[in-house]
Amino acid sequence: MAQQSRDIRFDSLRGLLLVCMMVNHLPSALRIVTDQPLGVFSGAEGFVFISGLLCGWVYTRKLRSGGPEALHEACRGRAQTIYGWHIGAFLGCLILVQASSQLLGFCSYTSPKLFYTHPVQAALLGSAMLYQPGLLDFLPMYCAFVLALPLVLRALEAGWRWAVLAGSFSLWLAVQFFPSFNGAVLPPINVGSFNLFAWQFLFVSGAVVGNARAGSRAPQTPFNPWVAVPALAVAAAGFGAAHLGWRPAGWSTPFFGIMLNKPALGGLRLADFACVAYLVAVVGGRFPSLLSWRPLALLGRQSLAVVTGQTLLVMALLEFPALFRPGLGNWAATAASIGILFAIAAVREATARAAERPQFAPVRAGQAFPLSLASAHDIRAT
Repeated sequence: MAQQSRDIRFDSLRGLLLVCMMVNHLPSALRIVTDQPLGVFSGAEGFVFISGLLCGWVYTRKLRSGGPEALHEACRGRAQTIYGWHIGAFLGCLILVQASSQLLGFCSYTSPKLFYTHPVQAALLGSAMLYQPGLLDFLPMYCAFVLALPLVLRALEAGWRWAVLAGSFSLWLAVQFFPSFNGAVLPPINVGSFNLFAWQFLFVSGAVVGNARAGSRAPQTPFNPWVAVPALAVAAAGFGAAHLGWRPAGWSTPFFGIMLNKPALGGLRLADFACVAYLVAVVGGRFPSLLSWRPLALLGRQSLAVVTGQTLLVMALLEFPALFRPGLGNWAATAASIGILFAIAAVREATARAAERPQFAPVRAGQAFPLSLASAHDIRAT
């Protein structure tokens, strides 16, 4: 997507969520701020929803301008790119664990067991996305959603918006009757901790919003007190459940656990996120500067590189838990980790811009200049 067509608010939010996701995977003192700060949902829910929104926005335009063939080609290309970054992260983490095991004589207990017991098997299964241990199960899910995107967008463009939402919600609802999900039920095969049939509802909902935004004028989320007041109540309940130990009267512990279940995207978790997302959209629509943070937007624009770098960084840091002992060192390690994320994004952005820069062949004496005035103006405008 061209730089000028991006909405910095979405990139900023996605960048903020990336920071939260990284800190939450570390034994950092900052987790008191980043771990479920607004309720009983994590940064992953927000990232999946915003990714669906941006995909729906961008690829709807691709469908309208180039037709179904262009849409399918673009989504296949994007899925291949995501897969490439996933393989880079996977093999990088495998090498890190092997290096730690060989050079130091030990590796962290949090390291995927197959990485140091059967590395070749891990590499083969990982390449087929049949081994997705912790930290390495996010991009495969994203890849699957992008591959399914053409079906969703073509149905939306055919006017079946409510049918799409109903079908997606039905899949999510079916999962709630069987919330126990174990991606490693057939070891060594492990398809990750996210239940795709549940989490697809967040991505599809985001794609529906993005599809609506793809028109000539993006709709603004309306403020409706009949919606805002209940949303505030649910958001307050979610915050209480996350930080104050609140639980609805009459809810048993097992049922409360099902409603908060992360792999199956439990009902209270989903409702809390939906209400907070609505309130953020209302505020962001009226006060866009509150959600426009250019440094975080840099992370959001380069999310694939940042997710990959974050995975490698966390896997490496977990090999040295002493870095996060209570005290100043904990905060210094956390600050350095966040700084590395920004460095990764900056390097990736610089290389991407260099790759897009037009290349000019030298003009020999007497040779006609190869660019017309019109084409030269087009290059300056990019």
